[in-house]
Amino acid sequence: MNQIIIAAHGRLASGMKETLEFFGARNIVILEQTVQESGFEAKVEKILQQYAGQNCIVFTDLYGGSVNQIFFKNLRNYSFHLITGMNLAMILECVFTETDLDGLHLKEIIANACRQTCYMNDLLLHCGEEDD
Repeated sequence: MNQIIIAAHGRLASGMKETLEFFGARNIVILEQTVQESGFEAKVEKILQQYAGQNCIVFTDLYGGSVNQIFFKNLRNYSFHLITGMNLAMILECVFTETDLDGLHLKEIIANACRQTCYMNDLLLHCGEEDD
């Protein structure tokens, strides 16, 4: 079974978890880094130790952000998948996949999520041309 961990700045992870639960997701672990909070690195290690041996998929918010950097450093010591630039579509697909996800499948999920990112105004223009 895949263990989903969402880590982000501020309250983004809480909001993402709440939205995922709206769609029926369960057992989402979150970790949030706030300005007032200290000891974030220790919390990351504690979570990675807690879920060691499981197929963990960690989603972070920003490539190059401090949250992602801390998890990236831990890739040498713990076995988990790290995906940055998370969005709802990719996490939903991972949450509802019943088999253990591997790197190849995760790359497909990321590609699918990227294809769903679209500047919708262009679609409106395209639809208008077809109406003529």
